[in-house]
Amino acid sequence: MIFALAAVPLLLAVGGALEYGDMSGLKNRLQQAADAGALAGAGRLSLASTNGDEDARRVAIRTATDNLADDRATFTVAIDRADGTLTVNAQAEHHGITGVLGDKVLKASAVAEALQKTPLCVLQVDTGGITLNQTAQIKAPGCMIHANDKIAVTQSAMITGKLIQASGTVTGATNPTGNGGALPIPDPFAGMNLNPSKLCDLSLNIAATPLLADTAVQPGVHCLPILAVGSTKVKLMPGDHYFIGGLIMTQNSILQGDDVALIFGPLQIFHFADKANVKLTARKTGPFAGFLIATTRANTNVFKISSSNVSQLLGTIYIPNATLQVTSQGSVNQDSDWSIVVAKKLELKNSPVLVINTRYSGSGVPVPEGVGPRNTTVLKQ
Repeated sequence: MIFALAAVPLLLAVGGALEYGDMSGLKNRLQQAADAGALAGAGRLSLASTNGDEDARRVAIRTATDNLADDRATFTVAIDRADGTLTVNAQAEHHGITGVLGDKVLKASAVAEALQKTPLCVLQVDTGGITLNQTAQIKAPGCMIHANDKIAVTQSAMITGKLIQASGTVTGATNPTGNGGALPIPDPFAGMNLNPSKLCDLSLNIAATPLLADTAVQPGVHCLPILAVGSTKVKLMPGDHYFIGGLIMTQNSILQGDDVALIFGPLQIFHFADKANVKLTARKTGPFAGFLIATTRANTNVFKISSSNVSQLLGTIYIPNATLQVTSQGSVNQDSDWSIVVAKKLELKNSPVLVINTRYSGSGVPVPEGVGPRNTTVLKQ
């Protein structure tokens, strides 16, 4: 009987120690999961997209949940954009077995701060993908290239960027190595009104008449196609230009424009062909501030750059349901302070080198919200 009586406190002590160890282990795992979730979520904050908060919250919770994999745990996320911080709050119920310690609610939290954002300079939306072949290159060393579909680099082609990722797969030569399986980035400009203020009679189907003399084109709706030949110079005057009839630059023609936006209707394209010299700078003010080229959402055509004298496309190219195809011999866009491409499909073939610079400050052209830079890497607090 004496032994039995003595055994009771001994069993309680052993049971309490085991229970405390289990509770302490759960507490540590809960903290580790919160840390992992905060770091992953803050990393998502570093991506410039208008849906960044929701993406960061989803990534943080998914990462924390996968890290712990315990049904007792729940996670919530708080984001402070002003401070650039993301907080993961974790909670788990620990039910006592021996009754020594009783039921406990365990809590943990972790804060991570995004210190240095990766500018988003190429965004492929929808299902088109980014494809490069032969000796084509994209050089975007200071920013992120993201595809909502896939990135396929074949033959001797190459992509260089600060961060390269796709929601699908990334295959071929990239530097750094591209990451597949990324969360999609929504179209940041899905709500933009791209319709012209005046309609044209599209049933006329008027053939392009070659321009043989230098022309200054005032902003507005251009119902007739523009075809420049020889060494004709076309100067777009500041403002919004709606091309319902298309824009084709051929031979040694010259296209210039400062503080301009080129918006293409549902049926038309631009083609910078032959040795056409193109230097354009986007709108600095107004509803299209920061935009250089855009299309209506009904436009599913292929916009072509085959001239190697397209040295400046400063601003945002937004063709959400169309393809940008670059087939030049040599560098394209190398003189732009910055450029951003948002397209359903981006296709490079032959031997072009598409240069994407990131000199955002001092360019005189604002960067549209949802792309480009924001001030933010990850520091766990």
